[in-house]
Amino acid sequence: MTDLDVTECLQLQLSEVEMLQSMFPSENEFCVDDPSVISDAQSYTDGDTTELPHQISFTLKIHVDDPKCDVEILCQFPLHYPSELPELFARSDILSRQPQKQLNDDLLEHVTSLERGEICIGEAIQWIQDNIAKYVTYSPDAGASSDAFGRTNSKKSKSEENTFSRLWIHSHHIYSKFKRKDILDLGNDSGSLTGFCLPGKPGIICVEGPKDETEDLWARIRRWNWKKISCKHREDIPLKDGDEERTFDELRKFEGFEEKEFDVRGGPGREYHMDLGLFYKFLEQKQCGFVFKLLLGVEGKFASDP
Repeated sequence: MTDLDVTECLQLQLSEVEMLQSMFPSENEFCVDDPSVISDAQSYTDGDTTELPHQISFTLKIHVDDPKCDVEILCQFPLHYPSELPELFARSDILSRQPQKQLNDDLLEHVTSLERGEICIGEAIQWIQDNIAKYVTYSPDAGASSDAFGRTNSKKSKSEENTFSRLWIHSHHIYSKFKRKDILDLGNDSGSLTGFCLPGKPGIICVEGPKDETEDLWARIRRWNWKKISCKHREDIPLKDGDEERTFDELRKFEGFEEKEFDVRGGPGREYHMDLGLFYKFLEQKQCGFVFKLLLGVEGKFASDP
């Protein structure tokens, strides 16, 4: 991995944006979310200011001839890109949710394999153009041992089928609108998972439901580009315990999978924090107050406590 300083990273980002603008000159092909960020980044690299700019983000629309379709690519550059991975999300009206999710998983795997320190959006575009066709025809054989890409899918074990799990995941922060959207999509995709995502600093994710599905969500999320993320605590509860037998729904603490906010407070740059007293109160209401210390390392207090 090549480590570049912020100025070098921003210079490469600006040159890549300029290249993409020349490749996609039409306004409906390439659109920067906030053009002022480009001028702020230029001012920083020119030495006119010491204030770090916000992250550059933009949307690309590419046309594919075979099959005939448009693919929209949402991209955000971390401050240290290309030393760090860009955040990418590809979508197309021609794809249903499952193949679109698979496309993005495989795109991430491809981009991760590339050399850090080198700009890579052009390479990502080329990979999508070369590979989109197989996701249009994506059709996993339910219950079989392999999917449309030839990968082996092991069947659920009896213990997985009969175990309810609740995972408590802690991240240094969750700011990215792409990550937040993807987390919600993953949580709602199967219809069997419930829980919540708390964005900000720190970021918290709780997911509960069938053991194999909670583990699948965690496996997908931890592959993304994070400063720090870990599963701090897990609860595995068998549906049958002696003579007692329960259902998944009876064991749930949450309804649906949603993003939560508790009195958002701004910080420097794009940082923001939640009122942790209100978060603790929410956990207590769900009979999960004990996990606050496991997640954050301090005893929970209500907002009104001294």
